[in-house]
Amino acid sequence: MRSHIFFLLAAIAMLTAGCERPYQRVNAPGTENVARNDQAPREAALARESDAQLSATAPAPPSLPSTEALSDAVIAAKIRAALLADPAMSGADVSVNVEHGVVVLTGTVKSYEQAGVASAYAQRQDGVMRVDSQVGLALQ
Repeated sequence: MRSHIFFLLAAIAMLTAGCERPYQRVNAPGTENVARNDQAPREAALARESDAQLSATAPAPPSLPSTEALSDAVIAAKIRAALLADPAMSGADVSVNVEHGVVVLTGTVKSYEQAGVASAYAQRQDGVMRVDSQVGLALQ
């Protein structure tokens, strides 16, 4: 029994000897200026304060337009270019708006054929889901 007590005391002494080491803090990735055991508490507070100021004043990254918005603008530009380049559309005043792949044609045309041509150009573009033609016939 005495040997068990001696062995137990020896084990406790060995475990407590390891506890006398200074506390060592392991920093998480991205926290380089966090206090270490060799830094004074005042230095640690200054380091945290400067990190907070840097993160508060850092500019936000510029936001880019969504790919859907970009493709809507590209679709509208292609349809407008096709309408302007077609000699059969001379005298027509057609506006093209695209939102989420839905093309809305508004304005006036000289004939029903021009309305059909404008609608056909819109339907042929890649990415177009639907065409709403609200063009009207201009009175002459």
